[in-house]
Amino acid sequence: MGVVELDARLLAAGPAALDAALADVLGGPVLAYVEGVSAATAPETVSYLRRIPALTLATGPRAEAASFDLITNDPATSDRWRRAFLRSPHAAVTAALLLRDPPSDVWTGLVAESASYSMLLASPEFAAWRASTPTRPAPDPNAPRVRVEHDGPVTVVTLTRPTRHNAVDARLRDELCAALGAAAAQPGPVVLRGDGPSFCSGGDLDTFGSFPDPAAAHLVRLGRSIAWRTHLLASRLVVGLHGACLGAGIELAAFATRVVAADDAVIGLPELALGLIPGSGGTVSIARRAGPRRVLELLLTDGTIPATTARKWGLVDEVVPRAHLDARLLEVAESLA
Repeated sequence: MGVVELDARLLAAGPAALDAALADVLGGPVLAYVEGVSAATAPETVSYLRRIPALTLATGPRAEAASFDLITNDPATSDRWRRAFLRSPHAAVTAALLLRDPPSDVWTGLVAESASYSMLLASPEFAAWRASTPTRPAPDPNAPRVRVEHDGPVTVVTLTRPTRHNAVDARLRDELCAALGAAAAQPGPVVLRGDGPSFCSGGDLDTFGSFPDPAAAHLVRLGRSIAWRTHLLASRLVVGLHGACLGAGIELAAFATRVVAADDAVIGLPELALGLIPGSGGTVSIARRAGPRRVLELLLTDGTIPATTARKWGLVDEVVPRAHLDARLLEVAESLA
């Protein structure tokens, strides 16, 4: 495991030279780093780089972006990505491999993501995170997690676990699956929103790693996939973001036909710090809205982006003052009726 720095001149030498340079390290998680790329890469080298089981990073002109998973001209950004790789190398490489080629359809993408995510539950990075992160008892084990209301032709589905920033545990997952399934069986637009300070802060960290084995986790994730149910409603679904929108909080929203963000919304993918990748459809939904490299950027960059940046990236469709969010959600939904 580690960072392998390749001379840019190796690119001109072709795949055989690159393969020889990497022969001793392939088989483990590798970051292949090329500094100062300036010339166009030959098609056979591009093909090689897109099939190599490593995260590929380069510094150089943006025209070379198609050859690498990530490219930047900013040394600070490059260093940040390298540090993130070293923290969770298995997850970083797994994400890169998933994102290089778009899946043929959403279900295929969700199956690949789930299998990869479940495999990483057995990785040393996730084991180290779980061992260092104590779990807490849920303060609201029996409280309802989802509320369904109707406003004229609009079905409003609200996450109701505000004390945990609507973090997704098994109960919220099951209740949301049921609510979205029922909404799909009825005509009319659907609004998805959250009570409290945040729309959704992602998965409930206290429940991570609670499945008996990765295979069971994979089957449950697909059998009770909120991502798939969100996708099925996409053409008539409007999602409102506010506060923390992390992990599932942006991955699910990105499936919707319209995403309206309050000006206090912050968006991020913190999974890499746990040794994981997105597990709620983000490698499909975010990649479709903003491109696969934006998924990697969010994963490899600590922290969050504001709603205005998410708007520029295409992750949200409009930004409104927090006080106007609920009214705007109904306006947009009614326009779909």
